[in-house]
Amino acid sequence: MGRTSGRGTLQDGSAEDADERRRLSTLDLVGLAAGGVVGSGWLLAAGPAYAEAGMDAVWAWVIGGALMLLIAAVMVELGIALPKTGGLIFLPLQAAGPLVATVVAAALWIVYAVNPASEAVAMVRGLAHWVPTLLDKKGDHYDLSPTGWLCSVGFLALIMGLNLLPPRRLIRLNLFVTVVKVLIPVLIIICLLRAGADSCEPADVSWYLSEQSRNLGTKPGDLSPLYVVLGGGVIYAYIGFQAPLDFAGNVKRRGVGEAARLRWAVYGTIVGAFLLYTALQWVFVRHCGRLDASMLESPYSQFAFGLTLFWLAWLVRLDAIVSPMGSGIVFTHALTREVAALSRAHLTHRGLQTARRASFRFRGAEIDAYWMILLVNFAIGLLALVVVQGTWEELVALNSVPTLVVYTMPGVVLVAMKQLEFRGTRRMVHLALSYATFVAIAVVIHEAKWDDVWRGMAAIGIGSALLLGLPWLARIDLPLVGRLLRRYDARDHVSRFAAPGDPAVRPVLLFLTHLAVLVLCTLLRYLDERDGEADLLAKVTPVVAALSAAIVFPLLVRACRRYMAAVSPTLPAPRHEARVEPPVTAGT
Repeated sequence: MGRTSGRGTLQDGSAEDADERRRLSTLDLVGLAAGGVVGSGWLLAAGPAYAEAGMDAVWAWVIGGALMLLIAAVMVELGIALPKTGGLIFLPLQAAGPLVATVVAAALWIVYAVNPASEAVAMVRGLAHWVPTLLDKKGDHYDLSPTGWLCSVGFLALIMGLNLLPPRRLIRLNLFVTVVKVLIPVLIIICLLRAGADSCEPADVSWYLSEQSRNLGTKPGDLSPLYVVLGGGVIYAYIGFQAPLDFAGNVKRRGVGEAARLRWAVYGTIVGAFLLYTALQWVFVRHCGRLDASMLESPYSQFAFGLTLFWLAWLVRLDAIVSPMGSGIVFTHALTREVAALSRAHLTHRGLQTARRASFRFRGAEIDAYWMILLVNFAIGLLALVVVQGTWEELVALNSVPTLVVYTMPGVVLVAMKQLEFRGTRRMVHLALSYATFVAIAVVIHEAKWDDVWRGMAAIGIGSALLLGLPWLARIDLPLVGRLLRRYDARDHVSRFAAPGDPAVRPVLLFLTHLAVLVLCTLLRYLDERDGEADLLAKVTPVVAALSAAIVFPLLVRACRRYMAAVSPTLPAPRHEARVEPPVTAGT
């Protein structure tokens, strides 16, 4: 028999069950995690970080790595206790209700759909050395030419198309690509550290400065490392470690077990990325005197050519195309499972939950893919490219804030779930980790660039409005809009705001209020700094942001528990590390 709840319908033999029967080994999980993390960030983020934080840019990677490790600790514990493919959406839905889940889903959809677009632009930059006409120089920056636009759209289509491969073959392909793209930066570090340093500073790094930094009149070293963690591409470079958690329901159980495999994949990837990125930034600082702003080159290939390591320079050029493509493949593959979970919960069009089988085969294997999700994601990626005019830095900035918004909820779910009967020290550790993560994310968002914060929050707002508003518009059947949305099949949840005493409303109001406080504090800090030296206001706003997080977290946990008391969650089968109460079936 199937399992039914007010949040969706799960039927045995469904696409969901078939998907979760696929089992991933430790090596597969490491390939997903490392493949998602090692993309274009290491190629393009070191320069902007140095331009704004100077020699302290290394500390930006240290801070970003520490934050990611803290976040990962919470997400891994939750993924082990409640292993669910698509869990980044499914678990907030169970704990806080459809309204909070919609906000989280909007943020996650933005992150996972925009990433392939940013990687496609990075691939064009990598290819531009051989085909300079792909880029047009405008001032200190390079923009996509018409040919570059066509090429970026083609690369985006390639990333989507590769996800039509059978899952097993796609995982193997990703593993091979990951090995290649990790070995090359390791070779860069070894060779350039042995080659010695250039003692002079670069004459001009102004082409790396963001528009906001230009407005503030800053130069390298003027900004704190915390300021560039989001806008400098640091967070962007670290995200992707959660890919194994997107497939937590697919982990092999025999041998060392699911928990050990998830921990090895996630923690190993973050620690490895931390060592890799800090070393690459250190190499950049040592050799930045060899930079030439007029060249369409990765800084590391410039360093290699300056040291006559021509073979290494050609490897870097190759990796400038392969590395972004591999990361885009992982994010696209993971998003199909998250959107399928969103569709099964009826928070978006129900037709997206089905893996559709093609009438042809690939080397004897039937193509079984989420076609409609890939098409929708391709459209979102194209829209993102148009909105930011094909600028890699703007795509990175658009991704960073929604990423941290997604990362806020796992800690709340971990503490709020009474069904997870952790006791004693372990329960206190989970509470401390979750609380610290919630506050740390608030502080990092507050310290980010104002342009990055308002654009990221605006994107989340637009995405949430679409997910909530489309079912409502389809239901009221307006003359023109109703006809366009006639086939859109999702449950209307926006009407819950008007329902008195609806338990799903309080959690989302608390969550949105906290995000609004962060936006306001960031704006006030920016206005204060723009007018000159920071005064008392700029010193007070970070305290307010941290205090908001400290107050909202327990209130949000309590609101989630009230929701679960009213609407019992339907949870995946427990694992040996956490004792969970049997799933409870709830009516509509």
